[in-house]
Amino acid sequence: MTAAGPPVAPTEPAFHHVDDIAWTPVQRQRNADGSESVIRERWPIIRPGFLSAYVVYEPGMVVRRHGHRSNHVVILLDGGAWLAGEWCDAGTHVHVPLGAAFGPIVAGPGGVTCWELSFGEFGGWGDMPELFDAEIAARGVVPLPDPPIEIGDWFVDPRGDWGDARATPKIDGLAEVVTRYDDLPGVDAGPGVHLVRAIAAPDFESARVRLDPGARFDLGRTHAHRLLLVTDGALTIAGRACPAGTHVEVPLRWVLDPIVAGPAGATLCCLADGAP
Repeated sequence: MTAAGPPVAPTEPAFHHVDDIAWTPVQRQRNADGSESVIRERWPIIRPGFLSAYVVYEPGMVVRRHGHRSNHVVILLDGGAWLAGEWCDAGTHVHVPLGAAFGPIVAGPGGVTCWELSFGEFGGWGDMPELFDAEIAARGVVPLPDPPIEIGDWFVDPRGDWGDARATPKIDGLAEVVTRYDDLPGVDAGPGVHLVRAIAAPDFESARVRLDPGARFDLGRTHAHRLLLVTDGALTIAGRACPAGTHVEVPLRWVLDPIVAGPAGATLCCLADGAP
């Protein structure tokens, strides 16, 4: 298995399956019962200015309230977690715009699996450490030293960043936006295709697409940088078989159609960064 995608932007569509990427542990803790929990990540993309991460938080894992140095999106794929005390389960979409912070995050009893993306510098910065302290104290959690990460000379480890050595982009009053796909209005994007947009800005879009068996969906939007993750079922993209867990990065000006669902249908998360 590979550790991560190459640290340069592709010049043509890049296909990865998350199972073919090695796990990297990024955070550890000792629980009240003496067991350990970890956060593990697989990186289809990790390069200066962009991150796409497939992330598993083991049960009870506590993550500080934090922001990122870019526009950030988190999509819960399986399990659930408390986000600043509010329960969020699979199908929850979290948008953390540049300047906002979110959390603390506490993984539920079954853990939680997420797709996380940073559209720009992805380093995190801690916010309101007293909230993290309260969460770990209430659960008898002891944070353990962070596992080492070796990525490249360009990488600056953000895990100890609380804004002391480097100013944060925090904007007071700017908050994360938490929605659930099932609570949002959807549109028919073709026969057997149902599309729900969690973000529909002129220069940024995040959507879930559900396809009935054999249904066809065309991406279009060739002037945007696009990211796709097949979350359920299977489909073909431009004739290429893509089972659940397939991650696709589509550079600017590439047309990658058609997308056709397999005999059991499929679900696809799609993000587009850039003007249509």
